[in-house]
Amino acid sequence: MDQELVKYKNDLKISKKSKDDMVNKKAKSFRLTDRDFEIFAFLLEQKFASLEQIYFRFFDARVKVTDPMPAGLHVTRQRLQILKRNGFIKSEKVYSEARSLYLLTGLGVTALRAKKPHLADLKVINQIDFRNYDHDTKVNDCRIAIERTGKIIRWLPERKLRAQGFESDFSWDELPSELVPDGIFITSKGERVAFEIETTPRKKSRYEEKLLGFRSVMLGSKPLIHRVIWVGYTDRVYGDLKDVASGTDGFMVESYSHFLSKLWPRGMPEKV
Repeated sequence: MDQELVKYKNDLKISKKSKDDMVNKKAKSFRLTDRDFEIFAFLLEQKFASLEQIYFRFFDARVKVTDPMPAGLHVTRQRLQILKRNGFIKSEKVYSEARSLYLLTGLGVTALRAKKPHLADLKVINQIDFRNYDHDTKVNDCRIAIERTGKIIRWLPERKLRAQGFESDFSWDELPSELVPDGIFITSKGERVAFEIETTPRKKSRYEEKLLGFRSVMLGSKPLIHRVIWVGYTDRVYGDLKDVASGTDGFMVESYSHFLSKLWPRGMPEKV
């Protein structure tokens, strides 16, 4: 039995060494940049991203929304192809529209873990769940818009919140396990802001329950959550959210298109 245990441990070491050797070999053919690692972290946290989303978040250097976008997004596309060719990312087709989505691979996670271990504590997703595609891609849009303002220091994605929960040294509360928003971000002023987007209509009672859940961790002198940004994708959903949360302290209700247009200092114009 002891010999079997020794063999098992040795096999694990060999497997880990083989992975590390593969990363090192790939990295020698070209240099992974800090931006590459940030792209890896985004893909791992948000499950996937489109070419356009990666461009807007990591490559867009335009000054005005009205400035023309680069033809074909060639620089972004070229970098992603290099990362894909070297095995750090992969792509998957969206059959409902003419586009591909990029995901992180196991090799990409290994590289990320070596460089930024605090960003690589989630399991890699091998396949996109297209049942949640519309919702997840709009969360990506909104996260990108928020981060582009330069006024937040950390975004905690839903995946991390579900896996690890959320609490703060500055609060007595802990986020209830049944209350998991699409993200929580920390502002440069230290505020903890929950972000939630509703893409399909629901009964108003569901929104009322969610509002009460958020309110339960927003009260007292040391609240866990300071504010909630609640976004409605359609006019109907936006109207229902306004009816439910109107006048409630700490809640900002916005439509998806208006929310993006307000927070996008450069890049994509308002969506309609």
